Amino acid sequence: MRGVAIAAALLGLSGGLSGCSLLSSQESTESTAATESLQFFFADTPAAPDLATLQQFPYPVTYVQFADAPRTILVLAATGNHGEYWFSAGNEALTMWQGRVIRTSALERENRVHTDQLHKDPLACYLKHEPAQQQAQQQAQQPAQQPAQQPAQQPAQQPAQHQNCATSWQRNIQIQRPIANFNPHDPQHEIVTLQVQSEFQRNGRDLTEQGTATEYVAGKAGQTHDFSNTYRLSIDNQYVISSKQWLSPQHGYVELEMVNLARPIAPRGDAQVTRFQVPVTPDAQPRLRHFVEAMQQHFYPDSYWPGLRIHSDELDQRFAGRHTGMLKRLRMLAEIYQHDGDTELEQAARQLIQQFQQWPMRASYIHGIDPAKMRSTLEHNPVLNARDAEDAYEVVLAPASSTEVGVSNLTKNERWLIQPNGSIRELEQREKLNDGQPGIVLTSIDESDLPSGFRDINAQLAMFLQHWDYSQ
Repeated sequence: MRGVAIAAALLGLSGGLSGCSLLSSQESTESTAATESLQFFFADTPAAPDLATLQQFPYPVTYVQFADAPRTILVLAATGNHGEYWFSAGNEALTMWQGRVIRTSALERENRVHTDQLHKDPLACYLKHEPAQQQAQQQAQQPAQQPAQQPAQQPAQQPAQHQNCATSWQRNIQIQRPIANFNPHDPQHEIVTLQVQSEFQRNGRDLTEQGTATEYVAGKAGQTHDFSNTYRLSIDNQYVISSKQWLSPQHGYVELEMVNLARPIAPRGDAQVTRFQVPVTPDAQPRLRHFVEAMQQHFYPDSYWPGLRIHSDELDQRFAGRHTGMLKRLRMLAEIYQHDGDTELEQAARQLIQQFQQWPMRASYIHGIDPAKMRSTLEHNPVLNARDAEDAYEVVLAPASSTEVGVSNLTKNERWLIQPNGSIRELEQREKLNDGQPGIVLTSIDESDLPSGFRDINAQLAMFLQHWDYSQ
């Protein structure tokens, strides 16, 4: 009965997660149905059920296949302004938007954590969207899913507005993968950026997307991945009913065949910085997911989840005290070099002092989350209680830039990479980073030149840089 326990966890049906229901009535209905399906499918039967069996169930479900892996199914657990979340019984997840896979979660080897420029996706343009009011009326009268196979007598529709859809699209995707010298005993990962360009062609209900994903290093093209995606539209042009999509270098393609369709999602505009207040309620211990579900209007399918931050006035006060203490240590370091007559290192220390006072930092309880895991693990669904905030929490999602800080013109130095999801690692001496790699690169005084009692100062500075405020 492994599937039952997993389903209860990933869909948030266990009362132990928060002590109260975090689901809307619509989401609760879909989640209950999904739990029943996983109990039925995965308790005793390892193979994916046949089409006729799947069509009997009144909720969205799709076949999925990765490369040479066995065909299995995904069940829709939730839908919101930031995507459709499709889960397997093993807790892997694909997040989709307008028929496109935009994020993955808990896959082996690597995961796609971000896709930008989704408001310009030609695939979304080709889908027919009803006006919001009409769509709401239809949703009130229809079940949560529709069969993927539609009556053959309906004429194929290709509305006139589709003639104006763009035929090319440029965007960046970000992949979280193991570092080059990965050590399973000390696992470290990095987020890298791939630049993607593709061209579209339509033939009736079939779309073809030919493209290239390129990883640039030091301004030069590195690994290049050519791909050919295909999409089959429904007769009424509202859905992508089957597709073959390139995900990432390690995973290659994923194939999807919808059995029961989810309701169409209304388009969203260009992603904006997400920022909203969460009032503190005495004695209550709600989790982050509760507020994400309640504040859907603040989110976009390409909101930058690795950059999620949670601030509070209480944490600001604690951080200010630690910032003052670190500043004193840097000044003491400069005085030691001055006393020793080492002009080069004294100047480097004073450069760090000046920059440290200007870095845009604001302390956060969280450094990025996986929104799919927010539904299945407590680590990605933290409690927002009254003990750690006086008046309110502030939740912020902002895209992360690539920034270099620290000292220059040193004979010897060391570099550290601090990524928006909080990961920290010291870089190899000649290690070159991926262009557009999100985060902060700190160049500082080499450990061999630091006096006794100060040899942890670079690691300490890196931990401060975890709190870089990307929204500034």
